[in-house]
Amino acid sequence: MGNIAKRNLLTVGMVGLVACLVDTPDTPSTDPRPPNADRQTGCAIMCHGLDTNNAPPRSLNGSMATTSVGVGAHATHVGVASTWHAPVLCADCHVVPASVNAPGHKDDGDNKAEVIFSMKAAATWNGTTCQSACHGSAELGGSAPNPIWTQVDGTQVTCGSCHGKPPPAPHPDDQNCAKCHPTMENGNQTFRDPMSHINGVVDVDPSVSGGCSSCHGSAASSAPPKDLAGNTANTSPRVGAHEKHAGASTWHREIACTSCHLVPVTDGDSRHRDGDNIAEVKFDQLNPAGVFTRATSTCSTSYCHGNGRGNNGTVVWNAPGAKTCTSCHPTNGSGMSGRHRKHISDERMKCSECHGTVVNAQQMIINANLHINGVHEIKMANGTFDAAARTCANTGCHETERW
Repeated sequence: MGNIAKRNLLTVGMVGLVACLVDTPDTPSTDPRPPNADRQTGCAIMCHGLDTNNAPPRSLNGSMATTSVGVGAHATHVGVASTWHAPVLCADCHVVPASVNAPGHKDDGDNKAEVIFSMKAAATWNGTTCQSACHGSAELGGSAPNPIWTQVDGTQVTCGSCHGKPPPAPHPDDQNCAKCHPTMENGNQTFRDPMSHINGVVDVDPSVSGGCSSCHGSAASSAPPKDLAGNTANTSPRVGAHEKHAGASTWHREIACTSCHLVPVTDGDSRHRDGDNIAEVKFDQLNPAGVFTRATSTCSTSYCHGNGRGNNGTVVWNAPGAKTCTSCHPTNGSGMSGRHRKHISDERMKCSECHGTVVNAQQMIINANLHINGVHEIKMANGTFDAAARTCANTGCHETERW
């Protein structure tokens, strides 16, 4: 073979090799934003917060650690729907500017957000702790009524943190809160209606007696089993997967009754016992497009059972069998956002390499509160992800790349 022919063959071979090594850029994603990504335009993109909301983490100096004053317990207060307290707004603790250049914003040079409580919060802040009606008082038996802002370990948000369990006399010495407080589950300290806790109103109705589980549910929860007809089998449409959704879980965030129903405050509430003995299904903001079809016992256009790319999940409510990772997520990443397929199928990467706060290397959920919570929880051992630009950087695998 002549030299010219050899050179031509080598050139063709190199072109083919380059074509194999270079990943063709994906087109920009058209996926809808996750349910809890309702940030104000500009705040989280330019200075603080993430794709979940405007509040840190991230702080102005880029910190993600709760031990930083600029981060602290922001995520505990703001953002993901809580199963135990009413929503806390940015305006409850800060004067929220209408624009980035509004008076009172970025105008004193110290890069610190002034804490000015609303009438709802009615509190004081000394730079380390809050003294607030939201967190109860020592007189009510609270063990941590002045919580340390940067201590985010769960010890300051127990039932006994703000008031005794039960509060001291003259409060009745009974831990079954549901006997008098209709927003509570019978026999335990969980909330049927988180909107009614820490909302400035003490809901008391001594007539509730045994609570919701007098008619449906059990001592552990007011959700079936049993249903109004006494059924306990999960193949019954009125029982279904209630037990799998309600209460603590090792693999998904806790789901409150209000996530799927309009919960009555009292037995005589107009939303309750309306003659058909059927609980109306009305999904919360986590499933804005969710639809329940009673004839087939099917939930559709659901975020919770989708693949993470929007409201595209469908599940039969009373179908037997446990759900697994692959019930929602394809094993090879096909059909998922961005370059999931390339990383999972081609590079054999594990979910934990990019979602390290949610799942471990054995594909086990390690923080149930961060799973199916309406947020793209991205935490890499090495590197950072810019949610606004959809880029990864400093990963050790490659330079800045668009996801």
